Amino acid sequence: MKNIFATLLLSIVVFTAQSQIKESNGKVYIPKGTWFTGGSISINFINSDAHYGNNGIPENGESERIEFSVSPRLGYAIAKNWTLGMELGYSYGRTKSKNFENEVLVRESRFTGNSFGVNPFVRRYIGLGKKLMFFFQTDLAYSYGESKAEELFDEDSIDNPTFLNSYDYRNVFFVGIKPGLNYFLNEHWALESTVGRAGYEYRKSSNDNSPRNIDSESNRFFIDLSLSNVYFGVSYFF
Repeated sequence: MKNIFATLLLSIVVFTAQSQIKESNGKVYIPKGTWFTGGSISINFINSDAHYGNNGIPENGESERIEFSVSPRLGYAIAKNWTLGMELGYSYGRTKSKNFENEVLVRESRFTGNSFGVNPFVRRYIGLGKKLMFFFQTDLAYSYGESKAEELFDEDSIDNPTFLNSYDYRNVFFVGIKPGLNYFLNEHWALESTVGRAGYEYRKSSNDNSPRNIDSESNRFFIDLSLSNVYFGVSYFF
């Protein structure tokens, strides 16, 4: 299998410099009245090829995927080392797949998905030195997502077309916490990272795949320290 993977990660900030991070007794702190803003944009391009055999018939497949996400964030210090904030999110993904037998196209499909999210949060910062701060973030997040799976071509259905499109809808609520670190490059700029999360999640989803619809609900308490919940970004304090 051959994989081509490219990732672009940008952090976007818009600011007006009015305040800055302070230091007391050798430890950095965030004064009341301080604003901070930041966010991230990520773009992933993934191409893959697979070669295999089925009953002596050589088969191969190829797929192309693009992923895009953006999540601006804004917060305000209501007291020393306590901040309230809001984060918005949008993500988009599209995958195109083709399967061949003896170099003849036998199946082609496409999957697209969109999701929107809003996350009010509270942060409690603790200064660990002149440049480093630890924080706990409490989230109250909601996201809504839609996805569509399409069979664009299927050799088995040429004489009897049954190209059914499948639609999925998801509503997800999350209440929980995640730990993080800020490393201050100067009085305004800080590198930021969060690792993992823990809390309660409620998920409701439905699938519209005529002639039948499938609805499901789930809820869970969990602790997740996987790499999928590691975030890196930049914040600006003013």
